[in-house]
Amino acid sequence: MVLVCVALGYLVEPWFFKLRDADRNKSTVEKKVEPQKEVEKPKPKPVPTVNIDLSLVKPEDFPQEVSLRDSFEIEQGGLKLSLEEGTNVIPVRLEGTNLIFKTKGIDLENSIDVDLTNFKELVLPVMNARLEQEEEMRRIEAAKPVILDDAGIISCIKASVQGEGVSEFTPEQVSAWEVAEDMEFDGQTYQVGSVTVEEQTILGPQTNKAIALIENGEVVKWLWAKTKLEVR
Repeated sequence: MVLVCVALGYLVEPWFFKLRDADRNKSTVEKKVEPQKEVEKPKPKPVPTVNIDLSLVKPEDFPQEVSLRDSFEIEQGGLKLSLEEGTNVIPVRLEGTNLIFKTKGIDLENSIDVDLTNFKELVLPVMNARLEQEEEMRRIEAAKPVILDDAGIISCIKASVQGEGVSEFTPEQVSAWEVAEDMEFDGQTYQVGSVTVEEQTILGPQTNKAIALIENGEVVKWLWAKTKLEVR
């Protein structure tokens, strides 16, 4: 019986070691073909989108400082300066889509794409407030009545007579162009200009006065001074 076991040991041992070596080789091969993990490249920093018409920006809209979104290197006159992301610089002016800025402590001007700073975000609300204020001032000015000086009144009534303001007399019949006092007519106050009109009638020459009611710098009505009847 012992001899049978020994004989079997001689037969099984080589086969066992072959299986073990095969398993080791298979494990080694599997390890070699294992795919390597790819190194992720850093993604570029997103630039905030701010819609703004840079041509409308005025120097008074500029912030005192802006910060850089990325590192920036300056080389001037043999001097090299590295500015880190987040560094505050002083905006000077715009040239197209580039911002000219100065560094703190060193009076050097440099140019950078305005989107590489937070300039737009800081300028937009200030610019919009200014534009709204300017528009409001224009509305207020437009709502104000136009008040003419004496020279303006004379020019206004001359233009009316020389145009199609009246048909009952011509510019050649006017011997005097004058400024009169403001007057109220039909519940409204007008600036007033007057003219002296010379007419030839069957009764001989006659002199009449006509007055022009002026509102917002324009003649709105002509009246005969004595009767206050409208001049055709």
